[in-house]
Amino acid sequence: MVGSIAGFADTLITLAASLMSNSSVILADTFKTFIEFFAVFISWIAVRCINRGKSQLFNYGLHKLENLSGLFISLFMLVCLLIITVSATIDFLHPRSIKGVGIWISYSAQVLYAIINTVLYLRCKKMSKASFSPLLESQAKLFFTKAFGNLFIFTSLTLSMIFAHYSWSHYIDPAASMIIGLTICVSAFGMFKSSFIELLDKTLEESDQIVIIKELAKHFDDYETIHGIRSRRAGSSAFIEIFLEFPQEMKVSEVQNAIDHIRNAIEEKIAGSKVIIGLTTRPEK
Repeated sequence: MVGSIAGFADTLITLAASLMSNSSVILADTFKTFIEFFAVFISWIAVRCINRGKSQLFNYGLHKLENLSGLFISLFMLVCLLIITVSATIDFLHPRSIKGVGIWISYSAQVLYAIINTVLYLRCKKMSKASFSPLLESQAKLFFTKAFGNLFIFTSLTLSMIFAHYSWSHYIDPAASMIIGLTICVSAFGMFKSSFIELLDKTLEESDQIVIIKELAKHFDDYETIHGIRSRRAGSSAFIEIFLEFPQEMKVSEVQNAIDHIRNAIEEKIAGSKVIIGLTTRPEK
């Protein structure tokens, strides 16, 4: 929540700075900041949904929602990249010195948010180590990248101001904005690729299928016959259905214990797996 609020405020500040200056790098920073804010906000929404609705609602769609959001963000990144490229190209063709009160607003914002993002990075890093959370680990990397971006833009503006009396310094600003655009392009491509692939359901990897067979073999004495195994992977989640036949003389409590042992063993060895074991009977001839 803190990261979302800080990101929203940062977006407003960089937007104001962009409107009150003629700097391409501040324009690029505005789009980059908004993209980062939206990514943090989506992650926060996902965490809230997971914490509020664990197993009591139909939450299989959370992963799909997250991946669809990733696709939307990647497409928005490409639009931002186009605008940044056009702006930088114009500045390359018609170089000019940067000016306007927005420069000083951006200066102050870069220093302030470099400190905030560093603090948030250290906080997320500490929490991710304590809870072994991939989401918090990704958030830590995001805040580290944001802090590095603040330092990069501060350096770019400083160089443009210090060497303003040299004509070649007019190219520092558009060159820096193109570097930011390049990072956005790389991130957009990676996000689009991963989100698109994870939206497609697919079968489990052969290594995971072997794990299922091994666990069923270990517990072979607990059931009588295997009537079928169905599995699929959707994003980071794996859904496994196993249909077993148990001896008729077994008590219900014994059957449940056997099911629990098999299910727990498979879920422990296959990350993100949800195992359902169904009871079947031998068809009459």
